[in-house]
Amino acid sequence: MVNTQSLVKIALTDEQLKCLRPLRHRYFLIFEDPRLRPPVLDEMMPDLQRVIATVAQRYCDSTTPHLQFDELMGEGNLKLAELISKEVMESEKCPTRVSFFKYFKSAAANHARSRVQKYRFTEKRTGQKPPPRAQRFIPAAKPDEEEHAAQPQPEYHKNVELSLDDPDAGLQVPDHAEQNEKDDAEVNWNFGDSAAEYAHLLTPVEKLVFHEMILPSPHARCYAELDAWRKSNRHKLSLKIKFTHMAEAVGLAPELFEEAVLTIRNKIKAYRMMTEVEQEQRARRNAIVAQLKQVFGLQIPPDIDDMVVNRMITMAARDQFDKVKDNQQVAEMLTEINAKVPRTIGGGRLACYGVLYQKNCRQCNSCDLRHSCAVEAANLGLTKMVQSQRLLGAKQPRTPAFLPRTDTDSHVTSTDEAEIVSHLQETFQRAERNGLAYYYHHVGDEKKRRYIFCIERTAPLRLRFCNPSDALKKRLVGKQKTWFPRENASMTEIIALIEQHGRETFEA
Repeated sequence: MVNTQSLVKIALTDEQLKCLRPLRHRYFLIFEDPRLRPPVLDEMMPDLQRVIATVAQRYCDSTTPHLQFDELMGEGNLKLAELISKEVMESEKCPTRVSFFKYFKSAAANHARSRVQKYRFTEKRTGQKPPPRAQRFIPAAKPDEEEHAAQPQPEYHKNVELSLDDPDAGLQVPDHAEQNEKDDAEVNWNFGDSAAEYAHLLTPVEKLVFHEMILPSPHARCYAELDAWRKSNRHKLSLKIKFTHMAEAVGLAPELFEEAVLTIRNKIKAYRMMTEVEQEQRARRNAIVAQLKQVFGLQIPPDIDDMVVNRMITMAARDQFDKVKDNQQVAEMLTEINAKVPRTIGGGRLACYGVLYQKNCRQCNSCDLRHSCAVEAANLGLTKMVQSQRLLGAKQPRTPAFLPRTDTDSHVTSTDEAEIVSHLQETFQRAERNGLAYYYHHVGDEKKRRYIFCIERTAPLRLRFCNPSDALKKRLVGKQKTWFPRENASMTEIIALIEQHGRETFEA
């Protein structure tokens, strides 16, 4: 007997077939390419947070509570939640990840701009009430009709010029014309959305290399084709654009091009490995640096090293101390980015600690805070440069500090010994003789060379003065040809004796 139930055909309606058919984003999950893969919230969440942080960093303003960085981050997450609740990710507007990122970036930027328009460019902010709509425009009076000339002019006949400058806060909004000139001066690299996220980390030369790596120029393709024809056989042509072709196209040596490629990879890798906390800290620092640039009138590129930024802002704060002493907010921003906040020590003078340190300076060598001052200056990169006296001026002298000490504190420490040896090596020429280190002047005939110092022992330091003058012998201890500093002499006294002996022998 045949089972007739399996042979019965069931007619399904279009709605039933539509319900049985799997959704498009379900079977498109097999693709890994973002141009084909549908949007998945768990996979995109880190990148979405970076987009929100980038928009918040661009439109944040610390002078108002409504445009703080944290507030804009919260508004961006709220906008994302609204899009998810409206099922935009499953709609036909955003079938792929690329299209959803474009849609969300535009939505977040428009929302941030609307908040700027709401809390900055309004009557609540400017204090100026706009005139009625009927009185905003002045009708043109006809010269041949006296009745029009006799009519009273509207009350608001003159445009009110509003300014966003706030002298109390020490902030200034740049002029729109200046901003356009700045934008016109920059090179338009035409990076995509993903490449533009990393382009702000690179220097101009690295941007050129990065652009060549993403989209090789016709010159690079031409050089690659020439090499391919040179190495090809009759049946196969293998075309491959190498770094040597790109380097020749942009006019760089292959070694410099490869070094730039490694630097770009390291910067992008470090940026992608940043956590959310590090990204927020970086965005906050960039916002503070942008405000300090407006306060002190500086031009700092975004890709410059952080130590150079701290050093520049530190010196600008000393040069424009009037903008810091009466504004606690600027001082807090300087502390936030690890810049040195200038302070006064009486009489309107600025303290030199941690900023004006200079090696082998007479005032610095006699100061008891020289070691900690050198560490502070090294953290800001101020020990690698010599500051001009014209920049420092007469109002910024180096003032040595003296701490209370006992009789045992007058002995030279190991750090002081290293400072004395460093002073000898920088001031005089060194030579080895009989296993000992001798020092003499750089100038003069080699046959008439005269040794003036000798290090007989390094630990503890034993420095011998060779043939000192009669006036110098009174300040030394020894007899005949062996003269040494006093046992309880400090580092400052020893360096002063070295300078006196070097000056007397040089003049002789």
